[in-house]
Amino acid sequence: MLFDILALISTIIMITLLKRLINIFPSLIACMARWKESVNLEASVKNSLDRDMIAVACILPFCLVVGRFRLYDPAFMGSMGENVRTIVTIGIFLAYCGIRIMMSMTVRTHRNSGKSAKTAERCSYTFFIILTLILILTGGVLSFLNVDDGVIRSAMLWISAAIYALFLLRKTQIFISGCSFFTAFLYLCALEILPTGILMISALIV
Repeated sequence: MLFDILALISTIIMITLLKRLINIFPSLIACMARWKESVNLEASVKNSLDRDMIAVACILPFCLVVGRFRLYDPAFMGSMGENVRTIVTIGIFLAYCGIRIMMSMTVRTHRNSGKSAKTAERCSYTFFIILTLILILTGGVLSFLNVDDGVIRSAMLWISAAIYALFLLRKTQIFISGCSFFTAFLYLCALEILPTGILMISALIV
């Protein structure tokens, strides 16, 4: 019941923002192809604000997809009912976002507080939107074709890994445009690899 209510709410929100999404969609795709497009997107106040707004709106549908196909499925959630699992999934994702924000604030210094650092930090919003849309499309199409949930889950995990790898590449390129490769690698470890590693470990050992 809760899942259906949240799915309806997320659908209404996304329909409300559909025009904004259509307007910036070409820019989102371009950001996947070339790292400089992220700089161009960030330079547009309207497009960047629309992107940020849509990224926030994608949180709920993303969590619903994750919960529905059990993309995050640690042992402690095995005995949970659907409603509780949905709430816990949303809570864990928000905690993950909180860790990312905390790490970003921790490593934010005068040296990495410039344009390239801001662009690198916010390009995650772009790739998160793309990932959410692709997962929703994948889940919808494969479910319509009556594909087994296990196969859908595997496909979604591989898609997520591929998009995340591309995101790491683009983020590294943006960092390198403003600092050395070694510094960019350290930032990447602190801002991406550490929080995501914690999330992955929690799914495996808890």
